[in-house]
Amino acid sequence: MKVIIPDAQSRKAFDIINILERKHGCDLLLFAPSGTNRFMRVIYGQMVHSLNVDNYEEFRNDLLSAIKADADEEYIWMAVSEEPTLLFYELMEKEPDHPIRYLLPGRDMFELARNKADFQKFCEENELPVPASFSIKDLQDLEQNFRPVIAKKRIGAGSVGMKYVESPDQLSRLNGISDREYLIQEKVESRKKIHGVFCLARNGELLTWHGHERIRTFPEKGGVTVYSRSVYIDELKEITEKLLKALNWSGFAMVEFLQDDRTGEWKIIELNPRLWGSVMLSEFCGSGLLINYVKLLKGENPESSSKLSERYIRWFFPFELISLFKGKIGFREFLNRKGPKTCYINFTYSSLTRALLFQFYFTFNGRSVKRFFKKLLP
Repeated sequence: MKVIIPDAQSRKAFDIINILERKHGCDLLLFAPSGTNRFMRVIYGQMVHSLNVDNYEEFRNDLLSAIKADADEEYIWMAVSEEPTLLFYELMEKEPDHPIRYLLPGRDMFELARNKADFQKFCEENELPVPASFSIKDLQDLEQNFRPVIAKKRIGAGSVGMKYVESPDQLSRLNGISDREYLIQEKVESRKKIHGVFCLARNGELLTWHGHERIRTFPEKGGVTVYSRSVYIDELKEITEKLLKALNWSGFAMVEFLQDDRTGEWKIIELNPRLWGSVMLSEFCGSGLLINYVKLLKGENPESSSKLSERYIRWFFPFELISLFKGKIGFREFLNRKGPKTCYINFTYSSLTRALLFQFYFTFNGRSVKRFFKKLLP
Protein backbone atom coordinates (compact mmCIF):
# COMPACT_ATOMS: atom_id res chain seq x y z
CA MET A 1 0.00 0.00 0.00
CA LYS A 2 1.45 3.35 -1.07
CA VAL A 3 1.08 6.63 0.79
CA ILE A 4 0.15 9.58 -1.44
CA ILE A 5 2.09 12.73 -0.51
CA PRO A 6 0.99 15.90 -2.34
CA ASP A 7 3.05 19.10 -2.23
CA ALA A 8 6.35 17.22 -2.09
CA GLN A 9 8.03 20.58 -2.74
CA SER A 10 6.92 21.97 0.64
CA ARG A 11 9.14 21.95 3.72
CA LYS A 12 6.65 20.00 5.83
CA ALA A 13 6.17 17.37 3.11
CA PHE A 14 9.96 17.01 2.97
CA ASP A 15 10.01 15.99 6.63
CA ILE A 16 6.93 13.76 6.24
CA ILE A 17 8.57 11.96 3.33
CA ASN A 18 11.84 11.42 5.21
CA ILE A 19 10.08 10.12 8.33
CA LEU A 20 7.78 7.71 6.51
CA GLU A 21 10.31 6.52 3.92
CA ARG A 22 13.63 6.54 5.75
CA LYS A 23 12.45 5.85 9.34
CA HIS A 24 9.47 3.55 8.74
CA GLY A 25 10.13 2.08 5.27
CA CYS A 26 6.79 3.18 3.76
CA ASP A 27 6.25 3.03 0.01
CA LEU A 28 5.35 6.53 -1.20
CA LEU A 29 3.72 8.08 -4.25
CA LEU A 30 4.92 11.67 -4.53
CA PHE A 31 3.29 14.66 -6.22
CA ALA A 32 4.33 18.28 -6.77
CA PRO A 33 3.13 21.16 -8.94
CA SER A 34 4.18 21.12 -12.57
CA GLY A 35 7.47 22.97 -12.90
CA THR A 36 8.81 21.82 -9.53
CA ASN A 37 8.35 18.07 -9.86
CA ARG A 38 11.47 17.60 -12.02
CA PHE A 39 13.77 19.12 -9.42
CA MET A 40 11.97 17.12 -6.74
CA ARG A 41 12.92 13.94 -8.61
CA VAL A 42 16.57 14.90 -8.16
CA ILE A 43 16.06 15.56 -4.44
CA TYR A 44 14.10 12.39 -3.67
CA GLY A 45 15.74 10.08 -6.18
CA GLN A 46 12.38 8.78 -7.40
CA MET A 47 9.47 9.66 -9.65
CA VAL A 48 7.54 12.77 -8.56
CA HIS A 49 4.30 13.19 -10.48
CA SER A 50 2.83 16.50 -11.53
CA LEU A 51 -0.32 17.51 -9.62
CA ASN A 52 -2.28 20.60 -10.66
CA VAL A 53 -4.52 22.05 -7.95
CA ASP A 54 -5.80 25.05 -9.89
CA ASN A 55 -8.98 23.23 -10.90
CA TYR A 56 -10.75 19.96 -10.21
CA GLU A 57 -10.50 18.34 -13.65
CA GLU A 58 -6.73 18.74 -13.91
CA PHE A 59 -6.28 17.54 -10.32
CA ARG A 60 -8.43 14.47 -11.04
CA ASN A 61 -6.60 13.62 -14.25
CA ASP A 62 -3.14 14.05 -12.72
CA LEU A 63 -3.94 11.97 -9.62
CA LEU A 64 -5.80 9.16 -11.39
CA SER A 65 -3.26 8.83 -14.21
CA ALA A 66 -0.61 8.15 -11.56
CA ILE A 67 -2.57 5.63 -9.51
CA LYS A 68 -3.97 3.79 -12.55
CA ALA A 69 -0.44 2.94 -13.61
CA ASP A 70 -0.59 0.16 -11.01
CA ALA A 71 -4.16 -1.13 -11.04
CA ASP A 72 -3.60 -3.67 -8.25
CA GLU A 73 -2.20 -1.16 -5.74
CA GLU A 74 -4.07 0.51 -2.89
CA TYR A 75 -3.29 3.97 -1.57
CA ILE A 76 -3.47 6.17 1.53
CA TRP A 77 -4.11 9.91 1.24
CA MET A 78 -1.99 12.17 3.46
CA ALA A 79 -3.57 15.59 4.12
CA VAL A 80 -0.39 17.65 3.80
CA SER A 81 -2.12 20.90 2.82
CA GLU A 82 -5.59 22.31 2.29
CA GLU A 83 -5.93 22.95 -1.46
CA PRO A 84 -5.26 19.41 -2.73
CA THR A 85 -7.25 17.93 0.17
CA LEU A 86 -10.33 19.98 -0.75
CA LEU A 87 -10.05 18.68 -4.32
CA PHE A 88 -9.57 15.17 -2.96
CA TYR A 89 -12.84 15.51 -1.03
CA GLU A 90 -14.59 16.40 -4.28
CA LEU A 91 -13.06 13.42 -6.08
CA MET A 92 -14.11 10.93 -3.41
CA GLU A 93 -17.62 12.42 -3.24
CA LYS A 94 -18.05 12.03 -7.00
CA GLU A 95 -16.10 8.79 -7.47
CA PRO A 96 -15.90 6.94 -4.15
CA ASP A 97 -14.74 3.63 -5.65
CA HIS A 98 -11.11 4.60 -6.19
CA PRO A 99 -8.73 2.48 -4.05
CA ILE A 100 -7.65 5.36 -1.80
CA ARG A 101 -8.07 5.15 1.97
CA TYR A 102 -8.15 8.22 4.15
CA LEU A 103 -8.97 9.46 7.62
CA LEU A 104 -10.52 12.92 7.35
CA PRO A 105 -13.29 14.83 9.10
CA GLY A 106 -16.53 15.42 7.27
CA ARG A 107 -16.01 18.02 4.60
CA ASP A 108 -18.31 20.47 6.39
CA MET A 109 -16.15 20.21 9.52
CA PHE A 110 -12.94 20.60 7.50
CA GLU A 111 -14.37 23.76 5.90
CA LEU A 112 -15.56 25.02 9.29
CA ALA A 113 -12.08 24.65 10.78
CA ARG A 114 -10.57 26.61 7.88
CA ASN A 115 -12.95 29.51 8.40
CA LYS A 116 -11.89 31.36 11.55
CA ALA A 117 -15.21 33.16 12.00
CA ASP A 118 -17.30 30.00 11.56
CA PHE A 119 -14.99 28.12 13.92
CA GLN A 120 -15.31 30.92 16.49
CA LYS A 121 -19.11 30.72 16.30
CA PHE A 122 -19.04 26.92 16.63
CA CYS A 123 -16.90 27.13 19.78
CA GLU A 124 -19.12 29.80 21.30
CA GLU A 125 -22.23 27.72 20.64
CA ASN A 126 -20.59 24.63 22.18
CA GLU A 127 -19.30 26.56 25.22
CA LEU A 128 -15.66 25.95 24.33
CA PRO A 129 -13.21 28.60 25.58
CA VAL A 130 -12.31 31.14 22.89
CA PRO A 131 -11.42 34.86 23.00
CA ALA A 132 -14.34 37.28 22.77
CA SER A 133 -15.32 38.24 19.22
CA PHE A 134 -16.68 41.48 17.77
CA SER A 135 -18.55 42.46 14.64
CA ILE A 136 -18.06 45.67 12.68
CA LYS A 137 -21.12 47.15 14.36
CA ASP A 138 -19.43 46.63 17.76
CA LEU A 139 -16.53 48.94 16.92
CA GLN A 140 -18.17 52.06 18.36
CA ASP A 141 -18.77 50.29 21.67
CA LEU A 142 -15.22 48.97 21.55
CA GLU A 143 -13.94 52.52 21.30
CA GLN A 144 -15.79 53.40 24.51
CA ASN A 145 -14.79 50.23 26.34
CA PHE A 146 -11.51 49.50 24.65
CA ARG A 147 -9.55 46.29 24.74
CA PRO A 148 -6.83 45.22 22.27
CA VAL A 149 -8.11 43.21 19.29
CA ILE A 150 -6.77 41.37 16.27
CA ALA A 151 -8.52 41.25 12.90
CA LYS A 152 -7.82 37.94 11.14
CA LYS A 153 -8.78 36.96 7.64
CA ARG A 154 -11.57 34.41 7.85
CA ILE A 155 -9.58 32.08 5.61
CA GLY A 156 -5.86 32.68 5.56
CA ALA A 157 -2.46 31.22 6.25
CA GLY A 158 -0.69 32.11 9.48
CA SER A 159 -0.21 35.79 10.27
CA VAL A 160 -0.52 37.06 6.70
CA GLY A 161 -3.10 39.87 6.54
CA MET A 162 -3.60 40.23 10.31
CA LYS A 163 -4.36 43.71 11.69
CA TYR A 164 -3.33 44.48 15.28
CA VAL A 165 -5.14 47.17 17.27
CA GLU A 166 -3.30 47.90 20.53
CA SER A 167 -4.90 51.25 21.47
CA PRO A 168 -8.14 53.19 20.70
CA ASP A 169 -6.38 55.51 18.24
CA GLN A 170 -5.46 52.46 16.12
CA LEU A 171 -9.10 51.45 15.51
CA SER A 172 -8.85 53.25 12.17
CA ARG A 173 -6.79 50.25 11.01
CA LEU A 174 -10.11 48.39 10.82
CA ASN A 175 -11.68 50.92 8.45
CA GLY A 176 -12.94 49.32 5.29
CA ILE A 177 -12.89 45.70 6.47
CA SER A 178 -16.06 43.62 6.56
CA ASP A 179 -17.39 40.73 8.63
CA ARG A 180 -17.47 38.67 5.45
CA GLU A 181 -13.68 38.86 5.18
CA TYR A 182 -12.43 39.19 8.75
CA LEU A 183 -12.91 37.87 12.25
CA ILE A 184 -12.29 40.55 14.90
CA GLN A 185 -11.15 38.85 18.06
CA GLU A 186 -9.99 40.03 21.47
CA LYS A 187 -6.23 39.89 21.81
CA VAL A 188 -5.37 37.49 24.63
CA GLU A 189 -2.73 39.08 26.85
CA SER A 190 -0.50 36.22 27.91
CA ARG A 191 2.92 35.97 29.46
CA LYS A 192 3.10 32.45 28.09
CA LYS A 193 3.83 31.66 24.47
CA ILE A 194 1.35 29.86 22.25
CA HIS A 195 0.82 26.21 23.18
CA GLY A 196 -0.34 23.62 20.69
CA VAL A 197 -1.97 20.22 20.95
CA PHE A 198 -1.16 18.01 17.97
CA CYS A 199 -3.30 14.96 17.57
CA LEU A 200 -4.71 12.09 15.58
CA ALA A 201 -8.39 11.29 16.08
CA ARG A 202 -11.06 8.97 14.73
CA ASN A 203 -14.80 9.69 14.93
CA GLY A 204 -14.25 12.28 17.66
CA GLU A 205 -11.96 10.08 19.78
CA LEU A 206 -8.44 11.31 20.51
CA LEU A 207 -6.06 8.44 19.71
CA THR A 208 -2.61 9.92 20.26
CA TRP A 209 -1.25 13.40 20.92
CA HIS A 210 1.56 15.60 22.07
CA GLY A 211 1.85 19.25 22.98
CA HIS A 212 4.37 21.93 22.27
CA GLU A 213 5.23 25.33 23.65
CA ARG A 214 6.41 28.01 21.27
CA ILE A 215 9.73 29.54 22.36
CA ARG A 216 10.72 31.75 19.41
CA THR A 217 9.12 32.99 16.20
CA PHE A 218 10.30 34.84 13.12
CA PRO A 219 9.40 37.65 12.93
CA GLU A 220 8.89 38.06 16.69
CA LYS A 221 5.32 39.32 16.28
CA GLY A 222 2.95 36.94 14.52
CA GLY A 223 5.71 34.99 12.81
CA VAL A 224 6.29 31.32 12.12
CA THR A 225 7.55 29.09 14.92
CA VAL A 226 11.29 28.52 14.67
CA TYR A 227 11.99 27.04 18.10
CA SER A 228 9.64 25.09 20.37
CA ARG A 229 9.60 22.23 22.84
CA SER A 230 7.30 19.33 23.66
CA VAL A 231 5.06 19.70 26.72
CA TYR A 232 2.07 17.82 28.09
CA ILE A 233 -0.67 19.79 29.83
CA ASP A 234 -3.66 17.67 30.79
CA GLU A 235 -6.03 20.64 30.82
CA LEU A 236 -5.27 21.36 27.17
CA LYS A 237 -5.76 17.71 26.31
CA GLU A 238 -9.18 17.74 27.98
CA ILE A 239 -10.31 20.86 26.09
CA THR A 240 -9.05 19.35 22.84
CA GLU A 241 -10.96 16.13 23.49
CA LYS A 242 -14.19 18.12 23.99
CA LEU A 243 -13.56 20.03 20.77
CA LEU A 244 -12.80 16.92 18.70
CA LYS A 245 -15.85 15.14 20.08
CA ALA A 246 -18.11 18.10 19.24
CA LEU A 247 -16.73 18.11 15.69
CA ASN A 248 -16.78 14.29 15.39
CA TRP A 249 -13.27 14.79 14.06
CA SER A 250 -11.19 12.22 12.17
CA GLY A 251 -7.59 12.61 11.05
CA PHE A 252 -4.92 15.10 12.04
CA ALA A 253 -5.61 18.30 13.95
CA MET A 254 -3.54 21.05 15.52
CA VAL A 255 -5.26 23.13 18.20
CA GLU A 256 -3.53 26.34 19.34
CA PHE A 257 -4.04 27.86 22.80
CA LEU A 258 -3.12 30.96 24.78
CA GLN A 259 -3.55 31.38 28.52
CA ASP A 260 -5.34 34.60 29.51
CA ASP A 261 -3.26 36.45 32.14
CA ARG A 262 -6.39 38.04 33.65
CA THR A 263 -8.31 34.84 34.34
CA GLY A 264 -5.78 32.02 33.98
CA GLU A 265 -8.13 30.40 31.47
CA TRP A 266 -6.79 28.69 28.39
CA LYS A 267 -8.41 29.98 25.18
CA ILE A 268 -8.59 28.16 21.84
CA ILE A 269 -7.02 30.37 19.19
CA GLU A 270 -7.55 28.19 16.13
CA LEU A 271 -7.75 24.67 14.73
CA ASN A 272 -5.63 23.68 11.74
CA PRO A 273 -7.22 20.76 9.86
CA ARG A 274 -4.10 19.63 8.01
CA LEU A 275 -0.52 18.77 8.84
CA TRP A 276 1.72 21.47 10.28
CA GLY A 277 5.25 22.70 9.71
CA SER A 278 6.66 21.27 12.96
CA VAL A 279 5.25 17.78 12.29
CA MET A 280 8.72 16.32 12.83
CA LEU A 281 8.40 16.88 16.57
CA SER A 282 5.59 14.30 16.75
CA GLU A 283 8.08 11.68 15.63
CA PHE A 284 10.93 12.97 17.75
CA CYS A 285 8.94 13.10 21.00
CA GLY A 286 7.47 9.63 20.50
CA SER A 287 3.79 10.30 19.73
CA GLY A 288 4.11 8.67 16.29
CA LEU A 289 1.24 10.53 14.63
CA LEU A 290 2.35 9.87 11.05
CA ILE A 291 3.05 6.15 11.26
CA ASN A 292 -0.05 5.55 13.37
CA TYR A 293 -2.17 7.25 10.71
CA VAL A 294 -0.72 4.86 8.14
CA LYS A 295 -1.15 1.82 10.38
CA LEU A 296 -4.80 2.65 11.13
CA LEU A 297 -5.60 2.82 7.42
CA LYS A 298 -3.75 -0.43 6.79
CA GLY A 299 -5.91 -2.09 9.43
CA GLU A 300 -2.92 -2.59 11.74
CA ASN A 301 -2.66 -1.84 15.43
CA PRO A 302 -1.17 1.60 16.10
CA GLU A 303 2.16 1.85 17.86
CA SER A 304 2.14 2.80 21.52
CA SER A 305 3.17 6.41 21.99
CA SER A 306 5.66 7.92 24.41
CA LYS A 307 5.50 11.18 26.34
CA LEU A 308 9.00 12.53 25.96
CA SER A 309 9.06 16.02 27.46
CA GLU A 310 11.88 18.48 26.89
CA ARG A 311 12.27 17.52 23.25
CA TYR A 312 13.03 20.53 21.07
CA ILE A 313 12.54 21.41 17.41
CA ARG A 314 14.33 24.20 15.54
CA TRP A 315 14.05 25.76 12.11
CA PHE A 316 17.50 27.28 12.23
CA PHE A 317 17.96 27.91 8.48
CA PRO A 318 17.27 30.54 7.35
CA PHE A 319 15.23 32.26 10.05
CA GLU A 320 17.21 31.65 13.25
CA LEU A 321 20.38 32.46 11.33
CA ILE A 322 18.83 35.78 10.27
CA SER A 323 17.79 36.48 13.88
CA LEU A 324 21.42 35.92 14.90
CA PHE A 325 22.73 38.35 12.27
CA LYS A 326 20.11 40.96 13.25
CA GLY A 327 21.08 40.69 16.93
CA LYS A 328 17.70 39.29 18.02
CA ILE A 329 19.41 36.32 19.64
CA GLY A 330 22.94 35.96 20.93
CA PHE A 331 25.55 33.55 19.62
CA ARG A 332 25.44 31.43 22.78
CA GLU A 333 21.66 31.16 22.52
CA PHE A 334 21.94 30.26 18.85
CA LEU A 335 24.35 27.43 19.70
CA ASN A 336 22.18 26.10 22.54
CA ARG A 337 21.26 22.85 20.82
CA LYS A 338 20.05 20.89 23.87
CA GLY A 339 22.22 18.09 22.51
CA PRO A 340 20.38 14.93 21.42
CA LYS A 341 17.08 16.39 22.65
CA THR A 342 16.81 18.66 19.58
CA CYS A 343 15.60 17.87 16.07
CA TYR A 344 16.00 20.20 13.09
CA ILE A 345 13.37 20.94 10.47
CA ASN A 346 14.46 19.67 7.03
CA PHE A 347 17.62 18.01 8.41
CA THR A 348 16.81 15.39 11.03
CA TYR A 349 15.63 12.11 9.38
CA SER A 350 17.14 13.21 6.03
CA SER A 351 20.44 12.34 4.41
CA LEU A 352 22.82 15.31 4.28
CA THR A 353 22.84 15.36 0.48
CA ARG A 354 19.06 15.39 0.25
CA ALA A 355 18.81 18.06 2.95
CA LEU A 356 21.29 20.37 1.22
CA LEU A 357 19.60 19.95 -2.15
CA PHE A 358 16.25 20.77 -0.61
CA GLN A 359 17.65 23.83 1.19
CA PHE A 360 18.97 25.11 -2.13
CA TYR A 361 15.54 24.67 -3.70
CA PHE A 362 13.63 26.08 -0.73
CA THR A 363 15.88 29.14 -0.39
CA PHE A 364 15.94 30.22 -4.03
CA ASN A 365 12.55 29.34 -5.50
CA GLY A 366 10.34 32.35 -6.23
CA ARG A 367 7.48 31.42 -3.92
CA SER A 368 9.71 31.09 -0.86
CA VAL A 369 11.39 34.43 -1.55
CA LYS A 370 7.98 36.11 -1.86
CA ARG A 371 6.69 34.57 1.41
CA PHE A 372 9.92 35.51 3.19
CA PHE A 373 9.47 39.19 2.36
CA LYS A 374 5.80 39.03 3.40
CA LYS A 375 6.98 37.89 6.83
CA LEU A 376 9.37 40.84 7.04
CA LEU A 377 6.82 43.47 6.06
CA PRO A 378 4.64 44.91 8.86
